Amino acid sequence: MSRLTISVNTFRMDTDKEAALKPLEEAAEAFGAWQEYQRGFPFIAFGGCDVYKQRLADEIADVIQAACNLADRHGIDLQEAMECCEERNRARGRYSGEQAG
Repeated sequence: MSRLTISVNTFRMDTDKEAALKPLEEAAEAFGAWQEYQRGFPFIAFGGCDVYKQRLADEIADVIQAACNLADRHGIDLQEAMECCEERNRARGRYSGEQAG
């Protein structure tokens, strides 16, 4: 299991609905980027960057940003929420080498 530590500066969207829809929009874009990444081959542009992989990384970051904005808007403690999510996933046996209980 890999543990990530990231910092996300949140910002407010205009409306609750806009904030709630943004993670969905960004997830769809991340899926599209993943499809391009899977179809393509590493396309190394000037400067040594794999263009498809970088687009996928950018879209994943946008998903995280949008989800954090939504959580912040509604006063959700994401650390606590992630701990609960980890417990659910552990109970489902989703971590390598662990069995569901």
